[in-house]
Amino acid sequence: MNPYAAPGTVSTAMEDEVAASVPTPLVRMSGAAIALAGGVVGLAGLQTLMFTMRGPIALAPYALLGAALPHLVLGVMVFRARAWAALASIAGCVVLTLVSGLWLLVAIGHLLFSLYALLAPVASVVALVFAFVGLGPCQRASAARARQKAQGMDLGI
Repeated sequence: MNPYAAPGTVSTAMEDEVAASVPTPLVRMSGAAIALAGGVVGLAGLQTLMFTMRGPIALAPYALLGAALPHLVLGVMVFRARAWAALASIAGCVVLTLVSGLWLLVAIGHLLFSLYALLAPVASVVALVFAFVGLGPCQRASAARARQKAQGMDLGI
């Protein structure tokens, strides 16, 4: 059923197909959560760059930034209901959770308290849950777009 149809009218199959390819609010929240998690972990990495560290631990801010930056792009692509981005963000959020959680343990172990470091693992787990929840609607929207493209109607959404 097309939620955009006028009241009292019967929508056609093509209208239903176009409505199926539009990202749902759940997918948009998933994309926002993924991008937010990437931003929080990236800010934790930027904040950590202010400190002088020696040894292998000096690579930690760069690891945080390297793990976080792709999630900004993945969040936008999940927001647009791309199934490949939802799958990639599931794997990426696992990595993001591990990297930010490990950094939190190391930072607290060295008496370095940071609000971003405390929030990063939580935001990563929330993004992981939203990535799992948004996977089904992303797959349905991608399949609807593929059917439209096969019929010669590529809307670019």
